[in-house]
Amino acid sequence: MLQNNLGRLLQDQGKLSEAEPLYREALKVSRRTLGDTHSNTLSGINNLGGLLQYQGKLSEAEPLFREALDALRRTLGETHPNTLSSINNLASLLYTQGKLDEAEPIGGSLGSPTSHPW
Repeated sequence: MLQNNLGRLLQDQGKLSEAEPLYREALKVSRRTLGDTHSNTLSGINNLGGLLQYQGKLSEAEPLFREALDALRRTLGETHPNTLSSINNLASLLYTQGKLDEAEPIGGSLGSPTSHPW
């Protein structure tokens, strides 16, 4: 989507207040035309959440990251790269908010850190 790409460009240029309405409009159009679980819509949700997090609007970003993660788990499964990226996004946000007790369980069935081979 053109609006999403332009929003990303403005974000990269540090023009965050100009990028936000473009991300919001792109997400609105994507939801209406493609549906809430389409990959473009989920990408738009994550993009807007990331921008809001970067702006310090953490309480606005959190429900977006949670929505994207829930939809990705349902549509792509727990171990899909997009789902794992979404888990990382939400965990990073929760860490930033100091919600460490909430950050740990979002990994779901991925297991504990000690269960990984690395």
